[in-house]
Amino acid sequence: VLGIVVGGTAGFFGGRIDDLLMRVTEVFQVVPRFFLAILLVAFFGASIFNILIAIAVLSWPEVARVLRADFLSLRNRQFVDAARLAGASRSELIFLEILPNAMGPVVVNATLQVGQAMLLEAGLSYLGLGDPSQVSLGLMLQQGQQIMRSAWWVMAFPGLLVFLAVLCLNITGDGLNDVLNPRARER
Repeated sequence: VLGIVVGGTAGFFGGRIDDLLMRVTEVFQVVPRFFLAILLVAFFGASIFNILIAIAVLSWPEVARVLRADFLSLRNRQFVDAARLAGASRSELIFLEILPNAMGPVVVNATLQVGQAMLLEAGLSYLGLGDPSQVSLGLMLQQGQQIMRSAWWVMAFPGLLVFLAVLCLNITGDGLNDVLNPRARER
């Protein structure tokens, strides 16, 4: 939601608002995601809510950049100009004309972001920073590390499950891109 608000606002209004919002976005993009997640979870505690907040705080910049690019492309199209001439307000232009047409790449990006979030949560849990009251594949990997030589399957299956889940999400994202991207259909 934060990425949609920031990207839509920056792309629609442009100018100084765009510059300011994109500089803030770039600050969040240059900080290494995993290390900032470690700091956030270590500082606020290892509850599932804090982990979700940390992942959300670290995931919005990509959505904002993608949506901003689409807004910049769509805001000067003929259908937006026609709605503007018909008397549509700014909010109607944003929410009824531009945003529905810009959501395709955001949906595709969301599938990739879910895979990254799964890897981030598994990594935090593997390091012991996950919620100990919740079952996690990263926690299973951490606990199985002690008996890995005698029972290899204890680590192989959770690791394989993480791999397959992220792979399936990436393939789904590619499929959604093929369906939702009109430029991909023209080839």
